[in-house]
Amino acid sequence: MNKIIYATLFTFIFSFFSFGQNKVDQNLVGFWKSTIYPTKNDPVKGNSFVDRKADGTFTLYLELIYKNDSIYTKETGHWSTDNGIYTEIGEEYNDEYTYKIIQNQIDFKVRKNKLPLGFRSEKFLEEKTTDQSNYYEDRYSIFKVKTLQKMLDMNDKMNGFSYDPSDGIQDSRLVGVWVGSEKDNQEEGLSKEWTMTRNADGTFLLDFKTKMKGGKTNRFTEKGKWWVKDNKFYEYHEESDMTDVYTFEVLNINQIKFKVFEMSFDQNNNDYDFIDNRKK
Repeated sequence: MNKIIYATLFTFIFSFFSFGQNKVDQNLVGFWKSTIYPTKNDPVKGNSFVDRKADGTFTLYLELIYKNDSIYTKETGHWSTDNGIYTEIGEEYNDEYTYKIIQNQIDFKVRKNKLPLGFRSEKFLEEKTTDQSNYYEDRYSIFKVKTLQKMLDMNDKMNGFSYDPSDGIQDSRLVGVWVGSEKDNQEEGLSKEWTMTRNADGTFLLDFKTKMKGGKTNRFTEKGKWWVKDNKFYEYHEESDMTDVYTFEVLNINQIKFKVFEMSFDQNNNDYDFIDNRKK
């Protein structure tokens, strides 16, 4: 019996002090929207949506626009109020503002000697709006998946294991010794000539020379593996540990047209294409 009494008393005392330390102004509970305006130092613009619960928790959704790209982020944490001071403690930041309620609007101003964090500004106005948390949860989830995929693709490129040669075949039409040349196609002012030897065992040897306008000629030799899958040509380079991918079209027995699908390095011309001619 004594244990039950002590446990009940402890719970009451703990709840009392917790409530006293984390007061919330119920007028701030609900779903609120504010606008993020671009500044001289920060060109990002967009909207902020915060869902404040009566238990002192919040979820913040940011819908940001930068150079025509839409970015969705999410932050969770706790909020409290005390003597006209609004405190927001999130996973990434801790903000303090004075606030004034005017009907369905809240006027926030950063507390003196404090700096706004996150995407908050020194002062902003929130307006109460309908609960759109489900919509922004979806937007955030979709954006997170796309971002993760981009990171995985980038990681694959950096580690050189984007593509498995065992999944492909060696198309006999591409086997042989091929030559080609181009100018100003991949990069303005750059001319290239090459001899590509593709062997039936899936290995290749590439000899090529490049010259920038007004510069000297450079010669390179590369080797690696090649294969074909789903009408795409894969070219893995041993030295860089990277794989370039092209779509291709066999024009005739002596000519093959390649067009870039995915390169292991950034280039100026995303529509880069070239023709290999069978060496006679």
